[in-house]
Amino acid sequence: MSTRTAPIRLNLGRFVVYATLAFAVCFYGIPLLWLFIAGTRSEASLLSDPPFALGTWKAFTRTWNNLTSYNNFQIVSWATNSLIYSVGGVLLSLVASIPGGYALALSEFRGRKLILLLTLIAMITPSTAVVLPIFLEMNLLGLSNTYAGMILASGFFPFGVYLTYVYFSSSLPKGVMDSARVDGCNRFQLFTRIALPLARPIIALVAFFSFLAIWSNYFLAFVLLSDDKLYNLPVGLTALVSGSGALSNLPSNDVPIKKPEVVLAAILVVLPVLLIFMAAQRFVRSGMLSGAEKG
Repeated sequence: MSTRTAPIRLNLGRFVVYATLAFAVCFYGIPLLWLFIAGTRSEASLLSDPPFALGTWKAFTRTWNNLTSYNNFQIVSWATNSLIYSVGGVLLSLVASIPGGYALALSEFRGRKLILLLTLIAMITPSTAVVLPIFLEMNLLGLSNTYAGMILASGFFPFGVYLTYVYFSSSLPKGVMDSARVDGCNRFQLFTRIALPLARPIIALVAFFSFLAIWSNYFLAFVLLSDDKLYNLPVGLTALVSGSGALSNLPSNDVPIKKPEVVLAAILVVLPVLLIFMAAQRFVRSGMLSGAEKG
């Protein structure tokens, strides 16, 4: 029975894997494919032609010019703001997460378990639930509606602390750390010379997830920012689309923002995340596997 059933089980396992991958590609890939194709089509083509009909370069350039040049190139300012918030928030989250996770994993001090518990609670708490306390804190410090306040609020990333804690507690070679202590390294030297160079995969993973959370964050920017010159891309594009009436049946005729411009705006939000993931997928993949095997 074993000699006959083994190939059947192997083939069945492969079928399940390939079927799952095919479902994932269809479920996530087809909408993205339509999104990039629809950005090259005119509004009439979106309403009348087949879903995956290719557009023209002329329609794409007209849509691009309408979107980017509207209101004195305001979308360029929003994209710059998103980049500033994302880079600043990622750097701040790394500065807090990497040393914090290292200390929780390899140090014994009073209140360590309580800090770890609070980190887990903050991690599983919905992000929308902490927006109001963050707003009140930034308002108290006089940092609401400022670049500094948005960057400081974006750096709040307890998930990064937990990921770093898991990595350092399970994947850092104990023998190397003990040898460094015997050679005279103090705690700061252990972190900077031993732990930090070995933590490149987890640094990349924390940076990627932090960037993803900050770049696509709508509610935090919506609450903290009231000046449209400080908007990030999600808030700015939402205000632009809702104000133009592009998704309604009777869009405003004096605003050159129609359905193709809305599709192209969605691409502008999604594309940087895809590009960064493709560039850093090796580090992201190794970081996701960190901690899976002890030693």
